[in-house]
Amino acid sequence: MSSRFEHIQFAALARAGEGLTQWRPLVMGFITMVLCGLLTVASQWLASSVGGMAGVLLFGLSMLVVVVVFFSGISAVGVMLMDKAQNITVRGFSDAAFAGLLCVPKFLGLMLLSLIAALLFYLVAAIIYFICKIPVLGAVLAFVAHPVLIVVASVLIVAWMCVIMPLFAPAVWSGLAFKAALASVIGIARSRLVEVVLMQVVLYFIMLVISGLLLMGLLPAAMSLTGMGASVMGVNLAYLSMMGFGALSNMGAMGSVTGLLLGLGVLLGVVAALLWQVAVMGQNLLYLQANASVDSVQAEAALNGVWNDLRKRAEDAKERAMAAAERAKQMAADKAQEVAAANEARKAAAAEQAKVQAALAAEREAARLKQEAEQHAQAVARMDAEQQEQESAAAALQVDAQPPAKDVTSDQVSEQTSCTKCHEPVNQTDAFCGNCGTKLK
Repeated sequence: MSSRFEHIQFAALARAGEGLTQWRPLVMGFITMVLCGLLTVASQWLASSVGGMAGVLLFGLSMLVVVVVFFSGISAVGVMLMDKAQNITVRGFSDAAFAGLLCVPKFLGLMLLSLIAALLFYLVAAIIYFICKIPVLGAVLAFVAHPVLIVVASVLIVAWMCVIMPLFAPAVWSGLAFKAALASVIGIARSRLVEVVLMQVVLYFIMLVISGLLLMGLLPAAMSLTGMGASVMGVNLAYLSMMGFGALSNMGAMGSVTGLLLGLGVLLGVVAALLWQVAVMGQNLLYLQANASVDSVQAEAALNGVWNDLRKRAEDAKERAMAAAERAKQMAADKAQEVAAANEARKAAAAEQAKVQAALAAEREAARLKQEAEQHAQAVARMDAEQQEQESAAAALQVDAQPPAKDVTSDQVSEQTSCTKCHEPVNQTDAFCGNCGTKLK
């Protein structure tokens, strides 16, 4: 066990207290905070002046600039403290600010990888939970898989918070590229994880001691002197804490107490910045100690192997996806052709059916017309028969209605003669012809 810790010098972490004496990083952090505050106020003013959706977009872009400035400034402080941890000349403000700006894309890359890893983990968990929907067997699988997933997720969260991020930031501040920094962190986690955890515990103890020493005298002094100063200026701090700073205008000491409280705020901010610098200095020293006996070249080669394997798998997946897309496209084309052929067949069948229906309709119409013609002929025949019957009946009636013919006796015949002009029979006693009116006598 002793051989595992022979390269670890826990006493070196005592240099974390040197962060209290570094004024350049302190000034850089102060400049960063002031610049971020001014940019935030300016972005709010611009957004309110423009208004509407354009104002919202302008505010979003401005806040993005604020985030970049903030992380650049924090990284500049880390770069300066890394120089101090490596016992080299601490860089100036401009060089440190430029180096801090170059660190921002690396942190964004780490955040992107972490997000992808989290999404993959939850995707796998979702698939497992979906499988757990199987009756009976799913319950057994859920009983085993759910606690395992919880433990794995908790380990990943702790690893991110206590190992990956605390070691990746110093690796980037030391000047390593993104892949080299990630390889260094992976190498340390694989070979010296226990030592790193123990060094983190030692660093937390050092931070606790330094914080206690600073606050041991700072808090009592700040509380007593602030209370005394406010009392001398005629301000009741208890009343002020309940009523807010607006009550200062009614106390007649607004300017004096405001300056007193602002000075206290700046002092507490400086103390907090110094404690943060101690933490960053300790993390830098921890990384340098843990990385001293790690073969970064081998770790980077292993990372390149993993990276190439992932890239190869991604390319294979891409090729499979493209092949599947081509197959799906071909299947869609074939399906479209089948659908088109089926549509043409349906159209042809519909046309043929329409022709058959038209022929049937024509036959039905011809049969109907023929039936109507036959019915008409029968009606005409009935009418002719009825007319003949009526004519026969009328003729019979006429015959029945004629008076019986009188018998012409021989005497009468002898008494009749004919008209000399029209030759109609007339009586000998007639003076004129009943037909033409010719005078007979």
